[in-house]
Amino acid sequence: MKINHDLRQFLVLSVLLSSLFQLGCMVGPDYKKPELPLPQHWQSSALTETSTDKLWWQHFNDPILNHLLEKAGQGNLELKTAEARILEARALQASATSALFPTGDLMAGANRQSNLFGFPGGASNIAQQFKQPFNIFKTGFDVSWELDLFGGHRRSAEAAKAEFEAANLTRDDILITTLSEIARTYIEIRQYQHQHAIAQQIVDADKKTIELTQQRVDIGSNAGIDVIRFKAQLEHDDSQLAYFTNLVTQAEFRLDVLLGEKPGLSHTLVRVKAEIPYTDKMFVLEAPAVVITHRPDVRHAERLLAAATSQQGVAMAKFYPDISLTGFIGLFNTNAANFLNVSSKSWSMGGNVLWPILSYGGLSANLHAADARQQAAMTQYQQSMISAFSDVERSLTAYSEQEKVWRSLVQSNEATKHVYQIARERYEAGICSLLEVLDAQRSLYSSQNQLIIAKAQTSINLISVYKSLGGSWR
Repeated sequence: MKINHDLRQFLVLSVLLSSLFQLGCMVGPDYKKPELPLPQHWQSSALTETSTDKLWWQHFNDPILNHLLEKAGQGNLELKTAEARILEARALQASATSALFPTGDLMAGANRQSNLFGFPGGASNIAQQFKQPFNIFKTGFDVSWELDLFGGHRRSAEAAKAEFEAANLTRDDILITTLSEIARTYIEIRQYQHQHAIAQQIVDADKKTIELTQQRVDIGSNAGIDVIRFKAQLEHDDSQLAYFTNLVTQAEFRLDVLLGEKPGLSHTLVRVKAEIPYTDKMFVLEAPAVVITHRPDVRHAERLLAAATSQQGVAMAKFYPDISLTGFIGLFNTNAANFLNVSSKSWSMGGNVLWPILSYGGLSANLHAADARQQAAMTQYQQSMISAFSDVERSLTAYSEQEKVWRSLVQSNEATKHVYQIARERYEAGICSLLEVLDAQRSLYSSQNQLIIAKAQTSINLISVYKSLGGSWR
């Protein structure tokens, strides 16, 4: 049949144009990752020993911390939002890619119409026939295909792919930040619990001091003003109990939010006092170029730069003609009774060219805007690299110096503890009074409090190092 012959011609023409489309040029710049100058080594010195395949928080050897961080990956609401953004970006990528292929619609319609035509005299009978209402029944398959000869759709698909990859990296960045913040908050809770315990010991020591001073007042060997002074000190020290209780409670609520849980869950996990997580395991500090590949924020900025570069091609392709093919195959008749007969078979094929030759002003403005966005993305990528290097240097310095503080305070605390032991021995030997022992004990409590703060801060600074290195041990 002739219809099949014409249809085959249409398919052959489509295949030929498809080959032309595959060979068609792609306007706009081809993206190439910028080669930015990188430092060869870090300015900050850091100890390097061994590195393992453990997750970084597992080196703290705290099962509760491990549980919290594993739980965060399932419940944190910011992570769930980021995962929804990934699904959105994936769908947008699929949508952009689908523009490269033909589209088709199954249609059906029925119309009744009348046409009014004017004819010269003597043709009134013909005019009367055209004035009579008639029916049109149509159903079939419409196909259209916009040929991407100049690469506009392919550039758009490139941009969508880069944005999808950027969405994945955003999720990674949020995960690193969330895990770091949970670990930091957990360490703060343990710090406040230990400080609360020391504050309670100080209050108990104050009460003993008041009791001893009151006894000396009663026998007339001491002035009553000393009792008043020690009671004022007791009130001040007693206020610290409520202060640290509040700090623990507020930190627990923050932990609930980070875990994506209702208030109160964290309290059940951390209410029992435990040691402050600490590790002396060092890490192998790799070269700056390697560390940067672990930073999702830098990789995210690079993917956005790739997307912006592809969008330049999209804007440039608008200057060129849009060529599209159309086709229809189906049934067409004015008589419903004969609608399904062979005689109702209908087909059509054609092509269109659309060239916005009078829209160059707006198209030029859009291209300039795309160029500006690409320059902004390049600047942002450079800024992310600089910020990453600075973040690593600052975290390494902070950790290294804080560890020195911690080790010095360990030695200082040992010395203060030795002084307290000597005071107790002198008191038991009757050489000094109990007040001297209590005074040495207060100094010991103060030293222990400083040691707790330093230990917690050292672990927090180490967490900052892990975060700056991209969340991995190496």
